[in-house]
Amino acid sequence: MTTISHSLKWSPIGAIELKRSYQRNFRNATIVVVASWLFIFLLVVVIRMIAGQEAANAPNLIIRNISQLGPPPSVAAKQQQVKVTQEIAAPKFALPEAVPDEEVTEDYVVVSQEQLAEMTAPAITEGEGGGNVKVDIPLEEYLPQADEFIAVEEMPVGISLPTPVYPPMALKAQIEGSVWVKVLVDKAGNVRDAVVIKPSGANAGFEEAALEAAKKGKWKPAIQNKQPVAVWASYEIKFQLKGARQ
Repeated sequence: MTTISHSLKWSPIGAIELKRSYQRNFRNATIVVVASWLFIFLLVVVIRMIAGQEAANAPNLIIRNISQLGPPPSVAAKQQQVKVTQEIAAPKFALPEAVPDEEVTEDYVVVSQEQLAEMTAPAITEGEGGGNVKVDIPLEEYLPQADEFIAVEEMPVGISLPTPVYPPMALKAQIEGSVWVKVLVDKAGNVRDAVVIKPSGANAGFEEAALEAAKKGKWKPAIQNKQPVAVWASYEIKFQLKGARQ
């Protein structure tokens, strides 16, 4: 049996080398830490300087809450009123003086109805000569418009309403139709004008035939305050093949 033994001896030279290496590493770490802190400090100083310059150049902003804000300005621009000073003369008062009766003159003129009508009649300037034309329409000759309302006690009644001629086109095509017309009946019962208020829609000549027949009609005029008046009246004209002239 063989036995191997080793003898270990402590050497002071290794401890010194470790101590030197520790000191060197500590010194290097200290330098790195101090340099890092110094860099961070310089960076903060530079950032604050830049921020201070920007704040100095920026406009002053005041932030308020809603309760501190006033009402919004009006959109519509208000026109400033200009004050005009006007001198008002003081009124002068004088006592009336009595005069004899024979010296009193009457300063009024009596105007008749005819003169008053001539004074109030409208004047229209027309023509190359530039003359004034006086429009004077007697009340008994006045004729209302088709859409004008005239109050009457009795409406006009048709006395003689001629039968219209059946249009050849409609007769040939065997077409029937109905047309509503409106006629202006004057105070004598004559038809002054006629218009179609509701056509037949057939486009076969019913409207023309109806107007031609309506203008030849004879009526009993309308009555208002026991006097005949001109008024518009409407009625229907039917075109039927039964009884039409062939």
